[in-house]
Amino acid sequence: MRFSCLVAVLALGATWCVRADEPSPPITVVSPKPQGIIATGINNQGSVIGFEWIEEEERPGVIAQVPFYAKAGEITYLPLLEGYTATFPADVSDGGLVVGRVSKPMTPGVRTPLLNQAFVWDEDGGIRGLGALEGDFTSFATGVSRDGRRISGYSVGDARVRACIWNLEGEQWVGTALPHQDRLASNVVAISDDGKSVAATDGVFGCLWTEDDAGSWTREVISEPGALIPRAVNNSGMVVGLTFAGDGLQHAVIWTREGGYLRLGEPEGYRRSEASDVNNQGVVVGMMDGPAGSEIGPDPFLYEKGMLRRIEEGGPMFSSATTINDQGQVAGILESEDF
Repeated sequence: MRFSCLVAVLALGATWCVRADEPSPPITVVSPKPQGIIATGINNQGSVIGFEWIEEEERPGVIAQVPFYAKAGEITYLPLLEGYTATFPADVSDGGLVVGRVSKPMTPGVRTPLLNQAFVWDEDGGIRGLGALEGDFTSFATGVSRDGRRISGYSVGDARVRACIWNLEGEQWVGTALPHQDRLASNVVAISDDGKSVAATDGVFGCLWTEDDAGSWTREVISEPGALIPRAVNNSGMVVGLTFAGDGLQHAVIWTREGGYLRLGEPEGYRRSEASDVNNQGVVVGMMDGPAGSEIGPDPFLYEKGMLRRIEEGGPMFSSATTINDQGQVAGILESEDF
């Protein structure tokens, strides 16, 4: 059978702390396995989470999407939380704490409590559910701080969807809603490595929540209505993501406190793009694509020091860069003609 979704990890060298007149480090491609891997996150140690596509023994020709955590090339398959049928890892801390959501089948016309539930997993403690905020009925975890002590995500209740955080207090995870003026309108609640900045869409506005020294959170509108759907935020509060322009296509955008809002122009021939992640050196990665049905794209891009370039080093089948860490390692999609 044909299959076209192999994700690899790209090692961009030892550091991105280079002078403006120095070239970026060379890119090399590494992966837990040579094919059939979809990476969804990477930490600063180069550990990867995601999915491996595995043919089911009982049903030849049927491919299962199996979630995993890979450390130093050794793959551990993530378990199911009791009562659930699927596990979706979203992010991983430097200590190997994996966060995401678990789900179970829906019964039409019946509300199932915790149909989706945020979870944490590590090698020592196994998988545990986080529940939902008080009065809500489902939850999602989408990011984790590098020290593994704060998780970002959202909680859903009657007529409300709230961005929230969970803090590790002793041995317990305690959830808190962030200040809102409307309901959450994005499916990613991004968190910075230090856990002090969170970005998402509140109603129609791209927003940045920042924690002060006293532990209080301030909500700040950082875009015009509909202009920014955040996908990532770094320790300096730089937010990257996408917007939908008048052409109905998505386009990569960034926001910084110093420079404000900026749409990244696609190179000639490309029609759409998305900024997926940014590291603490301000290096942005993402995907750009040409017109539907054309031979242009999809291709990975890197934006650094005001310059956007196509990542050539991954070869012609490398189609999207999804995340980057402070060591310059990037996770992305490397397509394959054959499974």
